[in-house]
Amino acid sequence: MGGDPELLTLTPDLELVSDGRPAGDGPAWVESGLRHRHLVRLRVAIVLAFLAVLAWGGGFWFLTRPFHEDWPATAATVVRTHEFYAKGTHCEVYLQLASSPQPRTVMFSGFAPCRELPAVRSAVTVTVDPTDADSVRIIGYDRPLWGDIGFALVLLAQPVLWASVYLLFALVRFRRGRKAGGAQPWRSLTVRFVARTIYKGGVSARLWVLDAENKERTFLLSGRASALPGLTGGRPGMQMTLWLVGDGHGNVLVREPDSRPVLGRAYAPNGFELRTGAMIPPQPKA
Repeated sequence: MGGDPELLTLTPDLELVSDGRPAGDGPAWVESGLRHRHLVRLRVAIVLAFLAVLAWGGGFWFLTRPFHEDWPATAATVVRTHEFYAKGTHCEVYLQLASSPQPRTVMFSGFAPCRELPAVRSAVTVTVDPTDADSVRIIGYDRPLWGDIGFALVLLAQPVLWASVYLLFALVRFRRGRKAGGAQPWRSLTVRFVARTIYKGGVSARLWVLDAENKERTFLLSGRASALPGLTGGRPGMQMTLWLVGDGHGNVLVREPDSRPVLGRAYAPNGFELRTGAMIPPQPKA
C-alpha cells in the first residue's frame, strides 16, 4: 500500500498526510461498490413510493365510486338509526328499499351524528351499487359519506408517507456518498487509536494522526459499527490503517482493510471538546 505521500483533506481545518493510494487511481465511490449499493436502495425506494401512491390512487377511485359511477336510483324509507362512537361519531341508517321485489333493508353508515342524517320514517332517494346491493348512497347527504371516505384515505396515506420518508432518506444518502467520494481514489491513512463511543448501530472514535505540518492532530471519525471492527474493538495506543476519501467538509467514505466500505463523518474537535472528551454521534446506517 505504498506510494508518494499526499495530502488528504477531511474538513476545512483538517488536512492530513496520506500514505498513498492502496487501490490505485480508480474512484473509491464506484470501485468500492458503494455507488451500486446506494443506487439499488434508491431504486427500491422509488418503486416503493410509486406503488404506495398507486395504491392510494386505487383506494381513492374505489371509495369514491358512488360519485363517479352511474348507480341506479330508487326510493327508500328510513326504518331505524343507530349512533355510535369509533374514533369519531358515526350513524347507521337502516333503509327499506321501494324497488326490491321483497321487503329488504340495507344499512348506510356515515361519519356524522344521526341528527345530520334523515330521521326515522323519512322518505329519501338512494343510489344502489349494481355490484353490491347492500352498498347505497343517500342523495343529498354526502358530507357524512365523505367523512367516512376521508378517514379511510388518511389511513391509506400512511404507506405513502413512510415510502416518501424512505425515498428522501435514500436520496440524501446517495447524494452524500457521491459528494464524499466524487472521482477520488482511496487514500491510506495510518492512525493511532485513542478512545471510542459506541452508539446503537454506530461508533465514534477519537484518533491521532499527522497533519500536513507533521504535527499530531486529534480527529473524530464515526460510522456504522459493524463495518468498522477495528474502531469498535480498538485499544488505546493501537495503530491501524484506514482507507479514506472525503469532500473536505466532513463527509467521508471509510474502509478498514478486509471490511465493507461505509459512509462516515470526520470532525476536528475544538479545545473544549478535547478537554471534556465529547464525541459526535454516528451518522445513519449506510
